[in-house]
Amino acid sequence: MRHYVSLLVLLATTVAAPARAVPWTATYEFHAAGLRVLEAEITFDVDGPQYRLEVRSRSRGLVSVFARSEQTSSIVGRWDGDAPRPQRYRMQGTFRGQPRLAEMDFGPDGLPRLGALEPSNAADQREEIPRQSLGGAIDVLSAVAQLSRTVARTNRCEASARMYDARRLTQVQVRTTATEEVPPDWREGMRGMALRCELESVLLAGWRSDQDIDRARQPVLTTVWIARPVAGAPPVPLRIELATRWWGRMHGVLTKMERAAP
Repeated sequence: MRHYVSLLVLLATTVAAPARAVPWTATYEFHAAGLRVLEAEITFDVDGPQYRLEVRSRSRGLVSVFARSEQTSSIVGRWDGDAPRPQRYRMQGTFRGQPRLAEMDFGPDGLPRLGALEPSNAADQREEIPRQSLGGAIDVLSAVAQLSRTVARTNRCEASARMYDARRLTQVQVRTTATEEVPPDWREGMRGMALRCELESVLLAGWRSDQDIDRARQPVLTTVWIARPVAGAPPVPLRIELATRWWGRMHGVLTKMERAAP
């Protein structure tokens, strides 16, 4: 679940670079097997000399009864040309009732320095990733900011990033496939013509000891339809489709787009 939330964050702000520094909040609902399972609010401000992003996600419906989860992630960083320089990453929440916490600060060498991590990777039965393997990797939200600037200039989805979330190292590639009508859906959501993009993510390191490594290395494909939902807003996904471990195919729709409080 936590890994999928990170991917949703990446998708939901891939081209979210407004013409001027105005924060926006996008609200999404995600459904699987006909049930509402997740809601996410993404507030982003990636224009200007610094960037800030915050994501709040929570389980909904029957899932919240049996596996209640909540998470808040945030990043503060600065721009070095078009390259993001993350400074402070924080994630706090619960997963199935158990506390989750991750803190990373980035030094002058660009490598993350882990602070608090709960549970530890050892307690989570997950391999430790050597620090020397993290060169060029940034946190998922800084990857979002970097991809947003790239795609906003080209009006296409072609982009890539190596993402590290204190537990997993993932390679992500995004490409454009078409411009088309957003597929109809029985759920409430925004429609219209949109850019269809495909995202492929591959887990490079950070497996749990009980995982089948060959299976974990298989690419995960996600499809997203991106457009401007309201006048003056940046382009964001109107619909997201992805495969999950627990619920099979998951569908997400944008339900609200509004300016965030300054």
